[in-house]
Amino acid sequence: MASEISRIFTQIIESAPPGELEEVYNYLVAIFPDKRDVIEKCVIRLAETHGIVLPGEGIACNENKDASGKFWDYKQKKKYNASYSTAQMFDVEPSTPVAKYPTFYSELVKEVDSYSKSHFPSDAVFEVIPHSSTKVNVILISEKLNKSNFYTGRWKAAYTFEEAQKARGNIVIDVHYYEEGNVRFKFDEAVEKECDFSPAAIVRFIQRAEDEVQLRVVNQFTVLNQNYFKNLRRLLPVTKSRINWGAAIGNYKLGTDVISEQ
Repeated sequence: MASEISRIFTQIIESAPPGELEEVYNYLVAIFPDKRDVIEKCVIRLAETHGIVLPGEGIACNENKDASGKFWDYKQKKKYNASYSTAQMFDVEPSTPVAKYPTFYSELVKEVDSYSKSHFPSDAVFEVIPHSSTKVNVILISEKLNKSNFYTGRWKAAYTFEEAQKARGNIVIDVHYYEEGNVRFKFDEAVEKECDFSPAAIVRFIQRAEDEVQLRVVNQFTVLNQNYFKNLRRLLPVTKSRINWGAAIGNYKLGTDVISEQ
């Protein structure tokens, strides 16, 4: 029974749109106050899998979590805890990672920082995670949360670069629009290609992969708009002339039926 409850909560929490995890958490706790612990565990699992953006350019995700449960900022050599439901950073402490940094780590951070600032319309947060001198992860997350205008959106890309190996990555886009309706767009794309193990080559790989994904998404929206969405619209004649409903009502079948019933 406990596992079934956890499964149901997990499904509900996983459906939370970008930036709306706190609202979903609060609603569930209000409805099931005796299940707070189960709900919190489900929230933690989701947050660490998808990653959450924290104030101060922090990220909390599986990739930068250590055995103690804290999250690393490898760029500034510090670690911290995170509140998953409110997306807040706390208990920050300076620390030196055990992992060995590639010799070009600082240059790679500058390259990724420059790329993120020039290619994302809203602020992007990133982390470059060293595993050894020959392997790094790059995590990029950009969110646009405009709840006053009823939309939230998020782009998350996670890449693995390793010397003498193919580069691998996964790009996830999640957009929610809910003004007088409820529209959700989700896109998930895996990428894998040859890539030299250098800062310029790594950023070039990221840019090409994300440009291709963006173009594919735009093309899909164009097809939807010109075909499927177009067929959903009700076709009505446009005469650009006013109708005198008082005089015209009897000329239409519906009006005739109404008049005859009186």
